[in-house]
Amino acid sequence: MLRLLASSLVLALVLAVEARAAWMAPVPGPPSHPFELGPDPFARGQHRGVDLAAPPGERVRSACAGRVVFAGRVAGEGTVSVRCGAWRVSYAPLERIAVRAGARVGPGRRLGLVAGASGHAGGPRRGHAGLHLGVRREGRRFGYVDPLRFLAGPRRAPPPVVAARRPRAAPRPRPAPRTSRLSPGLAPWPVWLGLGLLMTGLAGAGTLRLPVPQTGGAACRASSTSSSSPTTPSGP
Repeated sequence: MLRLLASSLVLALVLAVEARAAWMAPVPGPPSHPFELGPDPFARGQHRGVDLAAPPGERVRSACAGRVVFAGRVAGEGTVSVRCGAWRVSYAPLERIAVRAGARVGPGRRLGLVAGASGHAGGPRRGHAGLHLGVRREGRRFGYVDPLRFLAGPRRAPPPVVAARRPRAAPRPRPAPRTSRLSPGLAPWPVWLGLGLLMTGLAGAGTLRLPVPQTGGAACRASSTSSSSPTTPSGP
């Protein structure tokens, strides 16, 4: 475990140091196919390097200074491998290879021309979209890394095409409860209704009885009293 951790740290330091001394681009074209390598090196659909856009016949130059370790054909494609420090850098497919194994090359040295499928520079291309550039840790069979880390300039591979997810619709805000706006000078209708009922109840329960004025006063009362008293018969 400690040895694996130490190896990872050393690899990271080497990447950081060599990334500062950026390599030159072997062809002027931008990336056309990105580097794709998962944990399983035998899985299908992986790409152990980066393709740089280049037409057949484009000059291919060494990206870094080193020694040519291979110059020939691999699976029918012209290939040149150069060891630059701790890295082995491969270029394919090439035609008219201009270097030999064992030769020392510097940055910008011409290695050959971008080849097509028919075996000459004017033929149609196959397999790779331009020039395939691969960078592998020397001595490790599957120690491939992204070559764009080493190239100078703001070169970035296009991101892989991923099906765009439909964004979720934002929840609609709930409408605020409506509040009745009253006129500033009028009371609400429940107040008027209660006031009307109150006045109606008072008028029905407390009918005013006005006193009826009586005429005659005490004389009337006296006459009525005398008239009502029995008459005493006179003596014989």
